[in-house]
Amino acid sequence: MRSEQLDILPRINSVSAAREPWTLTLTWADGTRDRVDLTGLIYQSRHFRVFLDHPTAFRRVRLADFGGGIEWANGLDYGADTLRMMADEQRPMTGADLITFESQLDLSTAETAALLGLAERTVRAYRMAKELPQSVAIAIRTIRASKTVLAAHYRPVGHRARGRPKKRATPSAA
Repeated sequence: MRSEQLDILPRINSVSAAREPWTLTLTWADGTRDRVDLTGLIYQSRHFRVFLDHPTAFRRVRLADFGGGIEWANGLDYGADTLRMMADEQRPMTGADLITFESQLDLSTAETAALLGLAERTVRAYRMAKELPQSVAIAIRTIRASKTVLAAHYRPVGHRARGRPKKRATPSAA
């Protein structure tokens, strides 16, 4: 995952407004491209909310600081490192990402299910998914980013025997 490269500050080679509202197309210095949806920022930030009344101003985005960020004519700007983080957060996660997460943390199916608040059957199905639900992806990213979050919520789950539980011996009447 690119966000794990914290010692390398990302640089943007080009930026343009995409067709979707409040979305930018970014080309990074390493040649990769991302679409970053800033809808949440526009609606949640009192500063960026100005674009709701001036959508054409949003579309006139340009590079700032030699690719260290982006800016608009109204003085608002946004850093490349934060845009990279947003791009990583918005990238869909797949079943393969779930398998990697379980492997990295050495989690069993039962432990993954307990950690994410899912049924074991759901975890098994998600391993084959082309795209995981957003809530699951957010949880995985949060747990992966912080050992404290993992420690706060992880509970080991012992191995359970397959099949029906064995009947307990009943005390015989004397």
